[in-house]
Amino acid sequence: MALKYKALIADLDGTIIPSQRNGIPSERVTKAIGKASELIHVGLATSRPYFMLAHITNHLKLKGPSIISGGSQIINLPEKEFVWEKMIERQDIIETCTILNKIKVPFFIHDCIKDEDVKFSPNLPGKSGHIVSLGIEENTGEQIIKSLSHIKTIVAHKVPSWEKDKIDLMITHTLATKQHAIYEVAKILNIKTHEIIGVGDGYNDFPLLMACGLKIAMGNAVDDLKAIADYVAPSVEEDGIVDIIDKYILNN
Repeated sequence: MALKYKALIADLDGTIIPSQRNGIPSERVTKAIGKASELIHVGLATSRPYFMLAHITNHLKLKGPSIISGGSQIINLPEKEFVWEKMIERQDIIETCTILNKIKVPFFIHDCIKDEDVKFSPNLPGKSGHIVSLGIEENTGEQIIKSLSHIKTIVAHKVPSWEKDKIDLMITHTLATKQHAIYEVAKILNIKTHEIIGVGDGYNDFPLLMACGLKIAMGNAVDDLKAIADYVAPSVEEDGIVDIIDKYILNN
């Protein structure tokens, strides 16, 4: 009998691994994802650019499309081929960076060309995948979101930070959310979005879950995400992704 779900697309930090820059999935999670990958497509939907997650995708031996850079790009693994991307236009980069400088928050731009984050300069390439402000207070994040709201071609999402009691802010093109990228992944895999399981924990995972047929929030997820979920799994510290794979894939 065919499986009801044909793909599992999961956030990384706070979902597959605790929010740590150099974290690696636990042995239980690694084995479970390996088993799931034999039956359906397993991919990521993460705010990280590829150079910050290559060690994880290699560890998990992921194949096929994964969503990276906050929804700005889809990369095909293990070939490392970018099969879709939606960049912020240069004029919007300049206006956004000007506002961030006025608010006096640290930020970086990932240019999606070099495998590094770069500070804004006049020599930056014409387009950028996303802009990130790291380790800020939540009220500062709200101030930034409000200040950028008039720029209709970008969107800002709050992301759980690696710094305790802080948030990161991910700024992408309006058409470069995890939701838009899920639609593209479904086309690449030749499946329907209702055949995809989406798993996340943060505010920026709302677009991911809203695009998927089965919406799952981690036990450590923000309450608002749990409220729209079809199922709340155990926390990332409890290897909740293993529970999801057992419940909806291996025992489906």
